[in-house]
Amino acid sequence: MKPTETLARERTSDGGELVLSRHDGAYTLSIDGLELMTSRVHGSEETLARRACEAIAERKAPRVLIGGLGFGYTLRAALDHLPKGAAVVVCEVFASLLDWHRSLLADLAGRPLEDRRVTAVRADVQSLLDGRERFDAILLDVDNGPEAFTLRSNDRLYSPEGLARLWQSLTKRGVLAVWSAATSPEFERRLRKAGFEAWTERVSAFGHGKRRHALFLARRRGRPG
Repeated sequence: MKPTETLARERTSDGGELVLSRHDGAYTLSIDGLELMTSRVHGSEETLARRACEAIAERKAPRVLIGGLGFGYTLRAALDHLPKGAAVVVCEVFASLLDWHRSLLADLAGRPLEDRRVTAVRADVQSLLDGRERFDAILLDVDNGPEAFTLRSNDRLYSPEGLARLWQSLTKRGVLAVWSAATSPEFERRLRKAGFEAWTERVSAFGHGKRRHALFLARRRGRPG
């Protein structure tokens, strides 16, 4: 049996430990021993990006915000489906993960940070949701679903207040896309109450096969209420 290599570690603001490891050619990112993501499974992340980009396909120079760099598959897929005039901001809270993408993980998703359309920001994505900057699409892949997993502060992101900030950070008819390991009718209801047309799609985790993940897709409509 091939051993698991621990490649790098970072202490989180919650006092937890983010660990990057590799086993049999596959990379895993975990928080306090709980798997956050693996490079073996990324079909649903790619579908998330494709579905969001398809929803804004008529826009010639769209502005897109991606919360969570992860292993880069969401960003890579978005770039593959966006026009040359697009501008993409990818927000990553862990400084080490940005560093790993310039070394250990550089080739995993085809070096997406080197695309000239991309601006990488080391920050919590919530810091960009102040309404001063508007995006045509916002993609969130920062937890295992619409509840805090990576950091406790992420609970605010999915709260009514957080959804209100997402709503005001989108352009008219802008699109919000949230990755999740499982469905949540309650979160879908929360999206509608926050002023979105919302629906859930169950998609293949690998891009094929029976294992499923959930995508929450929402389009900004009139004032919440």
